[in-house]
Amino acid sequence: MEKVKAIVLAGGKGTRMKSNLPKVLHKVYDRCIIDYVCDACENANINDIYVIVGHKHEDVEERLSSRENVKCIFQKEQLGTGHAAMQAQDYIEDDDLVLIVNGDMPLISPYTITSFISFLEMGNYDGALVSAVFDQTPAYGRIVRDGYGNLSKIVEQKDCNEDELAIKEVNIGLYCFKGKYLKETFSKLNNNNAQKEYYITDVPYYIIEKGGRIGVYVIQNPDEAQGVNSRNDLSIVTKTLLRDNRIKHMDNGVTLIDPDNTYISLDVSIGKDTIIYPGTNIQGETIIGENCIIGPNSTIISSTIGNNTTVESSKIDRSSVGNNCKIGPFTYVTKNTYIKDNTILSSLKEVKND
Repeated sequence: MEKVKAIVLAGGKGTRMKSNLPKVLHKVYDRCIIDYVCDACENANINDIYVIVGHKHEDVEERLSSRENVKCIFQKEQLGTGHAAMQAQDYIEDDDLVLIVNGDMPLISPYTITSFISFLEMGNYDGALVSAVFDQTPAYGRIVRDGYGNLSKIVEQKDCNEDELAIKEVNIGLYCFKGKYLKETFSKLNNNNAQKEYYITDVPYYIIEKGGRIGVYVIQNPDEAQGVNSRNDLSIVTKTLLRDNRIKHMDNGVTLIDPDNTYISLDVSIGKDTIIYPGTNIQGETIIGENCIIGPNSTIISSTIGNNTTVESSKIDRSSVGNNCKIGPFTYVTKNTYIKDNTILSSLKEVKND
């Protein structure tokens, strides 16, 4: 297997977000969009990740500074996705496989990434891209196939004619190319299009033109294809992520009284036979034991809760609560506090690490 490197395109301003914050730093529940994308790459065993930054690049660089596998590359002018990917060309070797992913896709999974790479290798393709089929087509580039079902080209929505707009299969913004072909193609990219930008979507066309083979991997779960370009998109991906995470916990033996009104981070671990009541927010790297009762209307942030413990209408912030405890109602356990086993904290109290 060739070495896989990833290029994450995260330099855009995100004009439709109408925000002073770079788009990829907006949060999906309790983590930034860019965190989810980088996590997916790392969990797919990609150890060289190049994040192309542009708008307010210092903020994005600071957010990613603790990640050993991530190197940020500054794109001085935002001249399109193709131009963004070019910024990493000095780090690409001929025998690399290069994954290119949009930085605004927080739902993309490690499973999809690894399956996609395997698809390229098993098909002996020189490059490949991921598509999705929608009944109601989003404003994405269309996949145009030839008479044999092979990829002919990708046409961005603003450049589509009437027939192309009717196509239901779209490009989601996830690609993989052999390093040699990708580098050769960079010199051919031009901006002869409606946006006057250099499109990464032209890379497959040039590879095909040269006689190379491009595969199209149709994603199994179209939800993963949802990008974030607006506040409405952000709400959609947040709802999807929280829904899927709730299902995972219920499948593992956790009872959620009202799933739609329960909010659980991806990093949370909950033991079986624990019951979570509505209005509860569980954030960060929280660990909750078995046979607990949490809520209603409780907030737990990056804390540890022992077995057989009740937390009623209270807040626990970066602290540890032992087994067989009863907290609340209306109790606030401030950060770095340790509550020992069999403790009862009555209502309307603030508990500090004194």
